[in-house]
Amino acid sequence: MELANLLAELRRQGSDTTGVEVKSAHGGYPENLATTMSAFANSPGGGTIILGVDERGFRPVGVYDVALCQQAACASARNAVRPPVVVTTETESLDGADVVLVYVPEADRDSKPVRVIKSGQSYVRMYDGDYRLSEAEEQVLIAQRGHPRYDDQAVGAASPADLDPSAVNAYIAKRRGSSSRFTSMSDTEVLVRTGVLEPSGEHPTLAGLLALGVYPQQYFPSLAIQASLHDGTGGSRALDTAYLTGPIPSMMEECVSWIARMTPTSVEADKITGRVTDRPAYPPIALRELVSNALIHRDLSPASVNQPVIVRVEQGVRLQIVSPGGLFGISVDGLGRSPSSLRNARLTEILQFVEYKGQRVVERIGSGIPAAQAALAECGMAPAQFDDRAVRFTVTVEAAVEGGGWAGVSLAQDRLLVELGRRPASVAQLAGRTGSTTSQVRYMLDKMTEAGLVVREPLDGRTFIYRLGTATDNRRIQA
Repeated sequence: MELANLLAELRRQGSDTTGVEVKSAHGGYPENLATTMSAFANSPGGGTIILGVDERGFRPVGVYDVALCQQAACASARNAVRPPVVVTTETESLDGADVVLVYVPEADRDSKPVRVIKSGQSYVRMYDGDYRLSEAEEQVLIAQRGHPRYDDQAVGAASPADLDPSAVNAYIAKRRGSSSRFTSMSDTEVLVRTGVLEPSGEHPTLAGLLALGVYPQQYFPSLAIQASLHDGTGGSRALDTAYLTGPIPSMMEECVSWIARMTPTSVEADKITGRVTDRPAYPPIALRELVSNALIHRDLSPASVNQPVIVRVEQGVRLQIVSPGGLFGISVDGLGRSPSSLRNARLTEILQFVEYKGQRVVERIGSGIPAAQAALAECGMAPAQFDDRAVRFTVTVEAAVEGGGWAGVSLAQDRLLVELGRRPASVAQLAGRTGSTTSQVRYMLDKMTEAGLVVREPLDGRTFIYRLGTATDNRRIQA
């Protein structure tokens, strides 16, 4: 993004972002910038430090000295953090002021966590600031070095008797049907060869227990789902809670059912046939794919096994699913588009041959996110948003709501049109009023601007506001 547009966006939001930190650097090189370098290096995608911009109004003020500022930034990246970070810098003149941009790349996962030498602490970027990593969070990053094999390790306290006999028999039949190599093997050998049991056959692996176990939480109480229902006003008090346990196939289906019970359906009538149908707040296909992804691809390292997957439902606002550990071997932009390096390869392999209530748990590797997004789009809902913070991964789905009644738009877009019908607003204002993220709002506004439903107007040369366009008159459904 061009610097002028980037600063305009920061002014709209009123703060720094997860990927951008602004410092004045007008009177000298800022102190403690190594903290931000550590945070960006430990965070997915890295980040940009902008020097020479006022930290309150986000207006260019100029750095104290362009050359010295760049030298100091490079020296800080090399000498103030360990392992060193290789940054790149460039300068730009804006409104007569010299601004220095410092690009901090994400560190290789084998190099994380990147620490500030002076304090010995490591940081990660969240929201608009740098947050110190706890010891457990540092261990999560360390566990991601190389390729994790935690799901392949034996559960020494468990035995084959902790596996569900019917699930195991169905699994063995599936494996034998998939390859002639298994037809002459005993049941135990099939389970050993496919990683359900460890090599001696005396103990199940963690993957085997999670996929086919009777009750995995007997040995790992926190490998579960903590679900909670809230009233949508932002309060922390829960109206209802559930702690969902069992093997992954069972937890997945119980979670989808719990969300359906906690979110009332809406009644819709077909405008042509008049046929009345019930519409769930969230399409079951999307829920199933997103919940299963959280359970299958969560971090299973010792630093994370005491953390459950979190499911939070805010009535009429949104659904959030938080899984321990960030993405592994892929970025948010690559989700559903490019092949990934599986964190829990053994668990994923086993679950491809497991069915629950007649349906496969894993249909096809890499198909879950596209299937979820397609289901949301078919229901006219905004796409799911993803936030990777290295030590946790969050999926957010905005709830479908009734609005002003414009034909040919999604319910999420309808919600924006309702707000703009009250008064013109900026991206940040619309995000605050609707509970959507700024990226979701901007995506929908771009689409509606192209359709003539919305008009974008400059407010002060850098900030834009939106108002209803004339095309909305033709789109409104007549009562």
